[in-house]
Amino acid sequence: MKPHICFLVSVLTVGTMLLTVEILPGGEMPKMTNTASAVTESAASVPKAHAGEGIPVDTRNPLAGTKWRLLEIQSMDDTIGTVKPKNPSLFTMRLNSDGTVNMRLDCNSASGTWIFEPSDDGLSGRFEFGSLAATRALCSPPNLDERVLAQAKYIRGYLLRGGKLYLSLMADGGIYAWEPDTDKSSAANVPAAPEDGGPRNWIVTGVSRALNLREQPTITARIVASYAPGTILDNLGCQRGEGRIWCDVQQLGGGPRGYVAAEFLKPAVSPDGSVATGPDDSALRAGQGDFDATGQIPCAQYLGQPMTQCNFGVARAGGGYATVVITKPNGRSRAIFFRMGKPIGADTSEAGGYPEFRATKENDLHIIRIGDERYEIPDAVVLGG
Repeated sequence: MKPHICFLVSVLTVGTMLLTVEILPGGEMPKMTNTASAVTESAASVPKAHAGEGIPVDTRNPLAGTKWRLLEIQSMDDTIGTVKPKNPSLFTMRLNSDGTVNMRLDCNSASGTWIFEPSDDGLSGRFEFGSLAATRALCSPPNLDERVLAQAKYIRGYLLRGGKLYLSLMADGGIYAWEPDTDKSSAANVPAAPEDGGPRNWIVTGVSRALNLREQPTITARIVASYAPGTILDNLGCQRGEGRIWCDVQQLGGGPRGYVAAEFLKPAVSPDGSVATGPDDSALRAGQGDFDATGQIPCAQYLGQPMTQCNFGVARAGGGYATVVITKPNGRSRAIFFRMGKPIGADTSEAGGYPEFRATKENDLHIIRIGDERYEIPDAVVLGG
């Protein structure tokens, strides 16, 4: 597995890298275009009551407070056809009542905003995502996470029908089909995922030698890795199976993804002494210029250049999660991402040749090299104080 790297995905100012997705349904799904009028159906053709199907009956805002999982992606291009995620529970979307959205996209997560303009019956109308920020771990193929993020900005309409939510892309680009997420994985005694308010990270504990990482949530599944006590893992959600609780995890910084028994995990304490919970919104806030602190750090842009000073802004999400945005002497920006107080990656791109990211630490100073660029970031910038 390639290293776990995070990148900023924003429609705003920070080294913008917006992804694109194709999402459309097949089978019984209605033919739609992406305009609000095109997805509107008459009240007579749309069921009025959906309470038993996971959809609220409040026609003033029938989407607020709902949670969905991706059913399939259908393209109007016959050469692409319909694509279904192998595990829909890894692709979820929560449309919060305050206009924010939280997504789980395979081994990544995203957060941002959403707006809608309903038709008279409230079951169809215009729908758009605002700015989205996401982690960019390298998930296993077919990389549907990248597709979803990439096309999110092209969604223009919604339709509620038959207990499902259809989000349509502009210019007949396709349709995302979602079904209500009725997964009870966050029920009593099952740890919550970060998007449900759970801890962002686990630490391996209670094992004498090593904790086995299994390909599936079962004791008979193939072992793909082993973790020593004290290993920090990303919390990707937990579920019941075979009389115990299994947690979907990946090692902080990269590695294979799989399942471990929850009884050998406890919430990880971050370098600032806290347990980080809930979604990480630092990249989104950094993209919006919403910084917790600003200042200058030592920097250099090419080999042999004497260190000078660069302006920076930092958006913190607690627990050592932060996005540091540096303004280079040429006026361009560079975003560097921290998790649990550790530098994980930067907003490199194909256009820039994906320069190598390297990080070392001397006392409380992070020395970060991105290709020929060099930055020195103190712990205080990341953790505050």
